[in-house]
This record gives sequence, structure tokens and C-alpha cells, in this order.
Amino acid sequence: MATDNQLEPEKTIKRRKKCSTISNSAFDAEVQDLIRQWEDLSNEISTFEQEHQKYLTQLETVEKLKKEHRLEFNKLEKKIQRLNEAIDVHQSLIVVADNGKQLDKSDLLRIRRESERTKETPEERLIRLSTIREHLIKQRSDYLKRIQYTLPQPPEIYLRIILGSQLPVSILDKSEQLKYKESYEQFKLRVTLILMILSFLMTTIMPVNRALDALYHFLLVWYYCTLTIRESILVVNGSKIQFWWRLHHFISTALTCIVLIWPAAKSYKIFRQQHYLFNLYMTCVQVLLYYYQRGLLYRLRALGDSDELQISIGGFQSWMLRGLSFLAPFLVIGYMFELYNAYLLFKISMDPKSEPNPDWQFMLKVLSAIFFTLFLGNSITMYLVIRRKIRERIHDIQWLQHRYESVKTLINRVRSVTSF
Repeated sequence: MATDNQLEPEKTIKRRKKCSTISNSAFDAEVQDLIRQWEDLSNEISTFEQEHQKYLTQLETVEKLKKEHRLEFNKLEKKIQRLNEAIDVHQSLIVVADNGKQLDKSDLLRIRRESERTKETPEERLIRLSTIREHLIKQRSDYLKRIQYTLPQPPEIYLRIILGSQLPVSILDKSEQLKYKESYEQFKLRVTLILMILSFLMTTIMPVNRALDALYHFLLVWYYCTLTIRESILVVNGSKIQFWWRLHHFISTALTCIVLIWPAAKSYKIFRQQHYLFNLYMTCVQVLLYYYQRGLLYRLRALGDSDELQISIGGFQSWMLRGLSFLAPFLVIGYMFELYNAYLLFKISMDPKSEPNPDWQFMLKVLSAIFFTLFLGNSITMYLVIRRKIRERIHDIQWLQHRYESVKTLINRVRSVTSF
């Protein structure tokens, strides 16, 4: 028994040594694997560091080229402008002899001296200067306009105020420009859908609560401020957004700021339901406009009749009359809604029982003026676009009538010759 008791600790010690040897060997293998991974990673980092240095060098070269090309571009624009001005001056100084007009003796002597010196008549000089302007200068100017947005553009005054003095906002890669434009469109659609749902809830289900109303109007202020910034960036990168629709968003920002700080007085309670109904209607119309304009712009871009950075807007533009124009009545109703809002706010401001505070009586008149300005601007813009398109249609009809008359005359002549 004693011998067996002595053997058991020896077996246990041997077993432990064996397990320890196995664990040590496994641990050494893991350490070696980690060391090998670190060496590979270190080599990759060293290679990346060298490539990064090349990248920084090339980036500095590209930035330097951007600045140099921008300066050269500005110089060329100034030279073309000076050349245009010089041509205007020369054309104004050229005196052309007219058979029906009596010229002074000094003018006649001047014409003669210029013709002898330049060995060409004044008419020939005018033709030559007109040719330089119409062909050479115009072609070069068109070329500079085409490549303008492939170079860095200075930010607008609004962007310099909001983002900083000279923060670069130019997107030179065409695909990145399109991505930014698409993100703008998606942002506008999503927020409009959220506002539409909230307007419906505020009109029907949600209780009258000034804090909830303030959150809703704060969302509107943030939305319009963001739109103005994004649209300014799009304009810097070549998007042709009409001036009125940009101004419309600035005016809407001021309007929502005033409504945001409007105290919960009787006047606010009178206008509250009207305001939410107006927002609900306009957001529904904007969603319809988005999907209509999206499909129309896609077709126009495929045909080459629209700019790639053309965006959808909350109103009427000339290219919208191609195809369906069924949304025009909805827009007219929305504009009349704005006029009614202006009338209602002015009526409330003139009633001391509804708004006893003189300061807010004045602010309600300001709100009324803002709504009337929106109505006036939207209506005039829509009228001008429709009038221009009608004139274009009339011109096309007249051209077709002229072609029809020409064909008719040709057929009659052929018939007369055949009968002869």
C-alpha cells in the first residue's frame, strides 16, 4: 500500500509536466503567429507610408494646379471683357458714309484718313469687328462657360457668412456632383413626407400644445435653413436654380422663425388650424411635384434637353409644360391659400380683441406681408413661364403654317406644270 501511495504523486507530477509541455508549445506557436502577423502588418504600414507620401506630393501638385488654372481662367475672362469693350469703343468711333445723311466736312476727312491708313473702308472695318465679336469671342466665351465648373469656384456671400470665409465648396468630380444633387432631392422628399404626416396629426389627432407646435416649427426652420445652404452649394457647382425659388426659401425661413416665437395668445389659436391645413396641403402638392418632376427630368436628361444638375422645385418652370401639366390647378389653389393667409393675418392684426399686444399686431402685419409676397412672387413666376411657353407654341404653329403654305404652293406649281 505504501508503495502504491508513493507512485501516485509521481504519476501526477509526470502528467502535469506533460500537460505543461503541451500548453507551452501551443503558447509558443500562438506567439510566433502573432509576431509574424505584426511583421506583415509593419511591412504593409511601411509600404502605405511611402504611398501616402506620394499621395500628399501629388495632392499638393493638384491643389497648386487648381489655383494656377483658376488665376489663368480669370485672366482670360478679363481679357475677353476688355476686348469686347474695346470693340464697342472702335465701333462707336467708326463713321460710315450714308447716302441719305449729310456728314460734316470733318467726318468726311476722318473717313478718308482712316481708309487710307487701314486700306479698308469703314463698312469693311465694321464687318471685321462684328465677325471678331460674333464668332471668335463668342466661341471662346462659350468654351470658358463650359469649363467654368471644372475649376474651383469661390463661395457665395451667404456661404462665406455661414461656413467661413474661404471654405472650398466646389465638387469637381461629375459623379460626386450628381450624388450630392441626389442627396439633396432625397433630403427634401423625406423631410416633406415627415412634415406632411406631422401636419395631418396636428390637424386631427394631436391636442393643442404650444410646445409641440414649437417643435414642429423648429423643424421647419431647420429644413429651410438647410435647403438654402445646400442650394447655394449646388449653384456654386453649376446648378441653374431660378433666383425666385432660392429667394422663396429665404423668405419661408423668416416666416417660420416668426411663427416659432409667436406666443400662445388668442390670435395664435385663431390662425393655428388654418396654418396646419395650409402646410398639409402644400406638402402634399410638393410630394406630387417631386415625383412628377423626377420622371420628367429623367426623360429630358436622356434627350439632352436638361442640365444634369437641374433640381425639382416647389413651383412651375418652363420644362414642366412638356407632357402633362395637370399640377397647375393644384399650384393655383396653393397660391390662393397664401393670399387667404395674408388676408386672415391682416384681419387678426387689426382686431385688438384677437391680439391686444401692439408689438405682435405689427408682427402679424409683417407675416401678412410675407404671405402676400409669396403669393405675388409665385403667381408672377407662373404667369411669366406660361406666357413664354405659349409664345413658343405660337411661333412653332406659325412656322408649321409657313411650311404648310410652302408645300401647298409647291404642289400647285407641280400640278400646273403637269397639266401644261
